[in-house]
Amino acid sequence: MQLTPPVKTVLVLALIVAAVAYLVLLDLAVNAGRVHRGVSVGGLDIGGLNRTEAEAALAARGEEMKETPMIFTSEGFDCRFTPEHVGWGPQEFETADAAMAVGREGSWLEAAGDRIEAWTDGIDVDWADAPDPAKVGRELNRCEDLAAAMGVTIDRARLRYKIKRAVVTWPRRPFRIPLES
Repeated sequence: MQLTPPVKTVLVLALIVAAVAYLVLLDLAVNAGRVHRGVSVGGLDIGGLNRTEAEAALAARGEEMKETPMIFTSEGFDCRFTPEHVGWGPQEFETADAAMAVGREGSWLEAAGDRIEAWTDGIDVDWADAPDPAKVGRELNRCEDLAAAMGVTIDRARLRYKIKRAVVTWPRRPFRIPLES
């Protein structure tokens, strides 16, 4: 049986549409009730976990992060404190909410884009909490006192930014204290 070119075109288009529909249904089935595969929080892969499992994994990592000191060093002195000292906590419930929302919020086009990105590149969701500015200020004051005793001046704004980044960095590594020139 010979098929005419228009019929062949229609068949190819129908096969493409069927393949896309199959992939969409497969994605929806595989990720139903779970954090979409390819989603992580601060490098912790929680893709494929259900909500309860994701919260437990986030709580365990968050507790470890909250209690492990951040170390900032410079010219013969260092400042050390934990994320807990600056008012940061893992907020595992809110963080799990953000992870569960990947591929489920926004327009259908945005959700599809998020799902494709999660499968191909992965999506790293931010922790839901941020340090308390007043508590960060107290730690900055303490670091400035140590720096003054050494005869140097800290670049307060840059150190504040580094603290915000360091809180969610895992595994911990030492950070340089930015000094004013």
